[in-house]
Amino acid sequence: MNSGYKFKRSFYYEAEKAIAQSSVTFLLGPRYCGKTVCLKQLQDTFSSNNEFEDVIYVNAQRDLTSNLDKSLFICDVKKAIENNEKKLFLIDDTTYLNQPDCAIQDIQDAFASLHNTNTKVVFTGSPSRALECWGYRAFAGDALFIRTDFLSYPEWLAFKGITEVSEITYEQFIRGTREFYSGFNGIGNYLQGCLENTVASNLKSVELIVNNDCDILDADKLLDVLYASLISSSDNNPAVKGIDNEAICPFLAERYRNYQNMDAYELKQALQFLSNCGLITITYVSSSFDTNPYIVRDLLNDFQDLPKREIFDSFNISINYPMFYIDILKDILNDNPAENMLRGIVESHVRAILPDTGCFKYHDTEGRKIGYVSNSSLKAIGISVSDKNLSSAHFDLLPDGYEKIMITKDFESNNNGVQHIPYYRYIFEHSKGKELVLKH
Repeated sequence: MNSGYKFKRSFYYEAEKAIAQSSVTFLLGPRYCGKTVCLKQLQDTFSSNNEFEDVIYVNAQRDLTSNLDKSLFICDVKKAIENNEKKLFLIDDTTYLNQPDCAIQDIQDAFASLHNTNTKVVFTGSPSRALECWGYRAFAGDALFIRTDFLSYPEWLAFKGITEVSEITYEQFIRGTREFYSGFNGIGNYLQGCLENTVASNLKSVELIVNNDCDILDADKLLDVLYASLISSSDNNPAVKGIDNEAICPFLAERYRNYQNMDAYELKQALQFLSNCGLITITYVSSSFDTNPYIVRDLLNDFQDLPKREIFDSFNISINYPMFYIDILKDILNDNPAENMLRGIVESHVRAILPDTGCFKYHDTEGRKIGYVSNSSLKAIGISVSDKNLSSAHFDLLPDGYEKIMITKDFESNNNGVQHIPYYRYIFEHSKGKELVLKH
């Protein structure tokens, strides 16, 4: 059997290693990012190297069409564990098992009651929020959890056989990612699929999945938030600055009005959902360097009503993946100029690859800003994507002891306590998959 998928992403190698180290592996990541392809590649590899007597790939939604089929399949997995059979089970779309949280727990119980060193199980599917919850409930530290995302800049370079890290190849990456995801048919359809997966996970599981609600959401409301995120950060994004004006861009103005008209509960649920799906990063905006490192999580999880004005004023929302960012901009800008898009894309991309807890965006009453401040790692980052006015990062406001980084267009230096790093170099160095490029 050969799936035909030749290019292996970095998380494929992580999964291959995890299978050797652990009886159970959970592969987590956004819908449609490549988890199924990884399972097919693992099936190819382990079917051909004879490490297992049998390698079984099952899609719980498409291959197991009835609850009886699903129950019988879980019985087969448990039987293999009980008999210490040398089998590898690759379970895709785990959400669509019958009572998937119970099925995962049954598999854990089988492993816990027997000394088994031969049977291996890999779970994946969407939404990852549910799968992660079920996995930790059942296995805690007895399973490995691998997280992945959409194609990274280094992975794209490796995919294309390019070793040059530069402004040119980064622009090719942000425009060319859709070549890798050729079957991607628009953000609206993507979000609708995310909602359907989440509804299925909530309906099919026995126990409640905390903060996985989506009962009042639809794809249009989620799109309103994504579109509005461009305007809410438009001070750094000349591509959209001012186009919330009805006369300039009525389509975006309508989206932004819808966003502003959402009530606080609806808005919180939309933000939580998009965050659970891995599509956005939410950064707290503060005028103080003494900020609760988990404030975004606490505010979104708070059962008390959070005033809508506080959400607007305190949260910076950025889209994690350039592919999604560009798809939205194509609906807004006719000529799609790279020079106008770049700053917004880079700032969002940098936020996505940095830790999103223990950090905030500094913005004081005098309008002074520092794009990323982490109290846990004592790091401050300014994002310019320009070689002009690099001194405007306001690092002088920081308490002592912070590492200071200014992300530039192509200026590189290390002086006066500030590292200046070109954006494409910084993104390459902090993204998964750079080892694939270094192999060349």
